[in-house]
Amino acid sequence: MNSFKRIALRASLVALMAAAMGTCLPVNASVYDIAGDFSIASNPNGAWTYGSLSGSTFTPFTVSSASIGSGFWTTSSGYPVVVANNTGAAVLYSSWNLPTDMLNLHPSSTGIASDVRFTAPSTGMYSIGGLFEGVDPHPTSTDVHILLNGSSSLFSDNIGSYDVPSTFSLLESLSSGDTIDFAVGYGVDGSYVYDSTGLSGSITQESLTPIPEPATLFLMGTGLAAIGLRRRRKSGQISS
Repeated sequence: MNSFKRIALRASLVALMAAAMGTCLPVNASVYDIAGDFSIASNPNGAWTYGSLSGSTFTPFTVSSASIGSGFWTTSSGYPVVVANNTGAAVLYSSWNLPTDMLNLHPSSTGIASDVRFTAPSTGMYSIGGLFEGVDPHPTSTDVHILLNGSSSLFSDNIGSYDVPSTFSLLESLSSGDTIDFAVGYGVDGSYVYDSTGLSGSITQESLTPIPEPATLFLMGTGLAAIGLRRRRKSGQISS
C-alpha cells in the first residue's frame, strides 16, 4: 500500500472512531452549588428556595437583607434564617463563625426548621454531596435532615460539636418537580440558642452515556473489516 492510500485509510478510521465517540461521550452535567448559587435577588432563586419547614409544610421566606455576609433570607420575626457567605473570607457575627462558601441555617425558638429546598428542573439521576457542621463554638446542638419531597428521609444526623463535619453523599432518581430539603431543627436539647449550622456542597444532575447508534457501529465495523482485509492481502503477497 502506497503512502497516500495508507494516510487516507488512517484518516477514514479516525473519522469513524470520532463519530462513534461523539455518540458515546457524556453530555455536560448540570451542577447546582448549595452556597454558591445563593442570592437575595429573588426567592425562589432558580432551583433553590429558602424557607422554613414545620412537619412537612414548607413556607418560603419573604424578608431579605444584605447586612450580614452575602445576605440572608428570614421571616418577619427574624427566625428561622438562612445566611450566606460567599465573600472569600470567614464571617464572624454574634457568637458564630461562618467559613466562606457556606450557608448558615438557624432554626426558630419553637423548633421550626430552617430549610433550603432544591426543586429538580428535569427528570434524571442526581448526586447530592456535602456537609453540615456546627459553626458556633459554644457549641451548636441541632438535628439535620435531607428529605425527599418534604417527608421521606434520605439522611439525618445530630450536630453537637463545633467545626466537626457531618458529610453526606447520595445518588437519587428524581422526577421533574421533586424536591430535596436540607433542614436544620433545634436538636434534642429543645433550645435554639447557639444553633447556627453550616451547610455546603452541591447537587449534580448526572449525565447519561448514550448507546452508540446502530449505523455508527456498522460504519466502525465496516472500517475495521476493511483494514483487516487489506492487511491480510498485504501479508499474502510474495516479494519479487
